[in-house]
Amino acid sequence: MKKPFSTAYDAIKKLLKSVFGKKKPIDIESEEGEAAAEEGAGEGSEGELSEEEAAAKKKEEEEKKKIEEALASIASGEGIKEEKISKGEKAEQEKYEEEVRKRAERAAKREAEDKKKEAAEAAAAQSGSIKMVVDPVTGEEIPLGVLPKEAKYLKKYMRIPTTSDDITVAINSIIKHTDMPKNIVILGRNGFGTVKVGEDFARSFYELGLVKADTIAKTKAKQLNKMSLEALTKLKGGCLIIENAGLVSFDKLVEVIKDSAPENNDYVVILTGEIDSLANFFEENADIVDSFIYLIDIHKIKERGMMHLARGYVKEKGYKAERVVYEKMKNNLKAMEEGNIDRFIKFIDEVMERCDKREESAEGEAPKEILTADV
Repeated sequence: MKKPFSTAYDAIKKLLKSVFGKKKPIDIESEEGEAAAEEGAGEGSEGELSEEEAAAKKKEEEEKKKIEEALASIASGEGIKEEKISKGEKAEQEKYEEEVRKRAERAAKREAEDKKKEAAEAAAAQSGSIKMVVDPVTGEEIPLGVLPKEAKYLKKYMRIPTTSDDITVAINSIIKHTDMPKNIVILGRNGFGTVKVGEDFARSFYELGLVKADTIAKTKAKQLNKMSLEALTKLKGGCLIIENAGLVSFDKLVEVIKDSAPENNDYVVILTGEIDSLANFFEENADIVDSFIYLIDIHKIKERGMMHLARGYVKEKGYKAERVVYEKMKNNLKAMEEGNIDRFIKFIDEVMERCDKREESAEGEAPKEILTADV
């Protein structure tokens, strides 16, 4: 693709050619071109030039000078433009490299923490001792405890390492410290859908009596940035789930936090999004960190964890399925983004719907058993 300067240059060369008629082509970039122009100019003259010829030649020279000045001006301007682009590209590259470095540091830190947790869990399992965790509010070591039975929508996550502990700690701590913010941050991988996890927290909060209403509102961060919070007045006492929360503006989130306070509309805020985007957001906006005490780390969930989730979800909905059904679900899972909970749960919902339709058309009592044909 030609640069703008090259295009202008070619156009002016054509203009030169038209000015000098059908003489030899002139390349003003070379000395040979200039020599050819002079030679061409001299070929048609014998002796002294007439006044008319002299005036024409002077006019040609003036035109040539103007064109050369125009070319020099364009070249100078293009050089400035290229320099600006170069500086802009360099700044973008440096910003990208800094982001990559920060993400790599976070990933290494998370990996080290995970290994430490795994080692502690293995040691506790061997010794048969009670598992100890840190209370997010007080910082004290406390027994992990168990998930209350009222939090039935969260039970399907209990066989997922680390995530299960985060959920148990968060729910028990919220029950214990009812005067503290109940807001939750759900950390996923890029491309994850974790809104369903947020919905399960919202339903469990209502079952546990931690919120007054079963109302759930869902919005994407970019939509929220443009919204008036008057749209959330009907949410009073419920839960607000913000998707891709790393993209929400600081001012808007501060506005939401104030609006969600007990003395105002008294609702819980649940942020879902990619782990590094949210990490960046909280690093840049440290003033609101205290409003989000509970972090649910779900970014490490892989195929095995997803299948645990599937079994728990099928059971939660009151269905049965044989091993061959789950094997077929696993094959379908491979066609999805690894760890995309929203998409996988939607798929299982569709499987259940097909099971219901099949059983509705059959005679007798429906056993709610999923068959391979439903998958």
